[in-house]
Amino acid sequence: MLIKDVYPVLAQFRSGQPVDIAVELHNEANEAKTWRLEIKVCWLNRTVERVVQEVVMSAGEERKMTVPLSPQTAEFNGYGVDVFLAEGEERRWTASTAFDVVSDWRKSTRYGFLSDFYTSELGDGEDVLWMNKLHLNLVQFYDWMYKHDDLVCEQSEYTDLMGRTLNLDVVKEKVALCHGFGMKAIAYGAIYAASKPFFERHRDWALYQSDGKEYDFIQIFTIMNIEEKSPWRDHIIGEYRRTIEEVDFDGIHLDTYGFPKTGISKLDGPDSERVVRLEEHFPSFIDETRSELVKVKNDIGLIFNNVGNWPVDTVAPAGQDAIYIEVWKPYERYHHIQQILRWAQHYGEGKPVILAAYLQPFRLDTPVRAQYSALLMTAVIASHGGYHLLLGENGGVLTQAYYVDYTQTEPDFLRKIRDYYDFNIRYANLLYHDSLRDVSMTHVDGDNLEYVFENVDYSTYGEPGKVWTIVRENADVKTISFINLTNNEEDLWNEGKNKPHPAADIHVKVLLEREVEAVYLMSPDRNMGRPEPVEYKITDSLRGKTLEATLPALDVWNLLAIELKQKVDS
Repeated sequence: MLIKDVYPVLAQFRSGQPVDIAVELHNEANEAKTWRLEIKVCWLNRTVERVVQEVVMSAGEERKMTVPLSPQTAEFNGYGVDVFLAEGEERRWTASTAFDVVSDWRKSTRYGFLSDFYTSELGDGEDVLWMNKLHLNLVQFYDWMYKHDDLVCEQSEYTDLMGRTLNLDVVKEKVALCHGFGMKAIAYGAIYAASKPFFERHRDWALYQSDGKEYDFIQIFTIMNIEEKSPWRDHIIGEYRRTIEEVDFDGIHLDTYGFPKTGISKLDGPDSERVVRLEEHFPSFIDETRSELVKVKNDIGLIFNNVGNWPVDTVAPAGQDAIYIEVWKPYERYHHIQQILRWAQHYGEGKPVILAAYLQPFRLDTPVRAQYSALLMTAVIASHGGYHLLLGENGGVLTQAYYVDYTQTEPDFLRKIRDYYDFNIRYANLLYHDSLRDVSMTHVDGDNLEYVFENVDYSTYGEPGKVWTIVRENADVKTISFINLTNNEEDLWNEGKNKPHPAADIHVKVLLEREVEAVYLMSPDRNMGRPEPVEYKITDSLRGKTLEATLPALDVWNLLAIELKQKVDS
């Protein structure tokens, strides 16, 4: 008997919604077998539910069963699910997964992508099922449209501006499949790209360079003027509305190209040129898009692309549901990822932050070095409370900005990265809660004795060849991520990485302000991400009570949690 797979039936559950877990089994024996299936549901290090049932299977039988769990009520909680298959008193096989429960999907936005909408895709739902297993609750439909200025074609089959022959029935089928898994289907829609024929018919709607020429993009598109008085704005927002009405999308991915940042408007004629600064007009464009689309569907999702981290400060307060940043040079080192996330979280005031950080090692380096680049990047982004757009279509990985050219990956990597995504959901409360503050640069090293690390060469800002310590805390919990950057001589996030050297016996000292409730360690690299209790002692130091503990082996990423006892009001 084998547990072939286990996963939640939805990418995300709403508070109070029934929770079902899919369990796939295979009786490899040549005779019928009776087994005991045990399921344990955990929140952090606490067991919140146990389910036990008998399973009888004939010889060679394969079965997919759905096990109902109790609904959970929460604003924002992640749960682990540990599954055991026992014969008598002996647990013979085990597997794990995770799920989260939220009051609103905007509490946690995990972004995936689809880009293959060919007629041959009709009836194929494996791509969406794969994203469900990764708990991706938002799916960007990349380059699904007929033209950038005429999104929905009147015919089922059509050729897009990049020369691909696509099928609108496939697009609609994929949208329905996403809805079946509780995912939001988000339609790609560039905010200012028009085909050349459209531009020729509306030359005054375009943006112009200082030399009088129109802005051209890859010799296929012309950049149009999105300011408030431009007819282009009304036109493209009308196209967005049509996609919601006719294809049943749940929102729009408002794409930009990072340029132009300024342009010349000729709306009032060639003799009345004006400079348009786009960062001043993006916020009202986002807000106007939302105002129009909610007339069609109440629960609209909007994602705006801040290319190269521009202009996050002006658009973050606008009516979008997450802060989305496409990462390019000069943001090339690990500590730049830290900077981007802090910047976005500051301006976003609680909105989740998604980084589109494409990993070229999957295209240019060996499979092993590509894998470690992805595992390390996943750990870095999640440890700082961010989400990563990387995975989607057909088990593919994004290595460049044109998603159609995604790269296929090795089965071993798909299993490993899925373990990391399970881990991120299981411990969502320790990674993504918006009350957590990053104190790595103010509470560690130098004269800062709040957190002391011994027997390890560490860095608080991601130096190569060291263990990166990321310290985040709130009033009730202290968390420390240990990310292993050893055996690598550079800290460029978009380069292949060697397998880190294991680190062991890291000694931790943490200054306390309250008594300790629990201390436990987790890693996606071992024990299926399940929490392990940590032995510790409390000592007296010059600055007060101090927790001391020595941690077991570090492969790529360990997460230590120190929970403090709740303060009792007198």
